[in-house]
Amino acid sequence: MSKRVKIIIFSVIGLLVAAVFVFIILENVSNNKYTIVNNTDMNITSLKVVFEWEEDGTEISTIYEGSLNKGDTKQGHFDTVDFSGDGGEIGVYVTFEGHDELECYDGYILGKFNGKVNLEFYQNQGQYRLKQNASVGLFNNTENTALKNSEIEFIFDEDGDDWDYVE
Repeated sequence: MSKRVKIIIFSVIGLLVAAVFVFIILENVSNNKYTIVNNTDMNITSLKVVFEWEEDGTEISTIYEGSLNKGDTKQGHFDTVDFSGDGGEIGVYVTFEGHDELECYDGYILGKFNGKVNLEFYQNQGQYRLKQNASVGLFNNTENTALKNSEIEFIFDEDGDDWDYVE
């Protein structure tokens, strides 16, 4: 083999090794993050997002607790949780301005979870909706979460005070 061919081969190998390291770093940097968006015309006066055991609803860890004005986005980090055994879920307790609290549970999480949680409250033709994603890794794997673009529709009653949701 000529010297030029050897240089090209070693350069390609070096680039592949560097690319693997970049992917590993990017995956580790993207772990344990949440993003919550309120794209509605109402303020969220109270919002609590938690990891819970699926079987009995026991809270394991809080992802976010606070309020969220219309048009706002909250981002942050949460602790890794381990749902080995029975599995867990994400519980969302939300109170829109002038309405009662609503509890939403969707999807499941199996094993250790250190990925990303994305929640978006939005409106579509007068309906209030929540879109949820919980994924792991650089390529947003949802295999162990069952929360890929899961959507919940909130239904306000005629008084505007009490409400429920449909999936």
